[in-house]
Amino acid sequence: MLKFFRKTRQNLLAQNRFTRYLVYALGEIFLVVIGILIALQLNNWNAEQKAAKEELKLLQEMRHNLHSDLEDCYWNINKQVELKYSNTAVLRHLEDGTSLTDSLRFHYGNLIYSTTQRRNMSAYDHLKAKGIDLIQNDSLRRNITVVYSERYYYIERQELEYDNVYQMNEVIPQLNAKVILDEGSNTGMPINLSDLKEDEAFKGTLRMNAKVRQSMSNRYSRLSEDLKNLIAHIDQELNDRK
Repeated sequence: MLKFFRKTRQNLLAQNRFTRYLVYALGEIFLVVIGILIALQLNNWNAEQKAAKEELKLLQEMRHNLHSDLEDCYWNINKQVELKYSNTAVLRHLEDGTSLTDSLRFHYGNLIYSTTQRRNMSAYDHLKAKGIDLIQNDSLRRNITVVYSERYYYIERQELEYDNVYQMNEVIPQLNAKVILDEGSNTGMPINLSDLKEDEAFKGTLRMNAKVRQSMSNRYSRLSEDLKNLIAHIDQELNDRK
């Protein structure tokens, strides 16, 4: 078509027919502009299709990460409940003056432990590198941002500045001074049971540690709800885009 316009325009110019020459020249320009616009539209469409595929792939990866994190969160909840029980069991044993049993040795060994939430950040880091606006759904984008930049940050702060600080500053020094811990069997026993039964500082540490375990269990439970909600949101988005 362009060759036709160009040849016709050249013939008209040779015949000094300037008006028709201008018409054909404008027609040639119009076709060029239309061609450029079509090419740009195709490029934009291809870019949008590529971005959509990247988004879906990233959401699938994120869902996998979140499922793994949720399983770890459930484990942390159960472990914190177990650790709280160990603290209360040892406290009750000391207050009641009961004999040391194998079960109590297990609970003494449990006093030193806490938990840390796994945070699989690979999909979210990939999203940040690509640009958070890659997620088309506004509410899903906000939900992702809240979980990864707020909820995970909050639980990490609680672990580092609340749980771990209490363990390092209060629990572990008391255990090192008053309990023999066997790392091989993960058990423990008092250095002097009679003295420990009268040790109000140690018993106070157990009471507080039980409260810390309950508090961390509650925090992990709230995180698990946030994770389940985000997983459901991602599942809905993936289903809607099929």
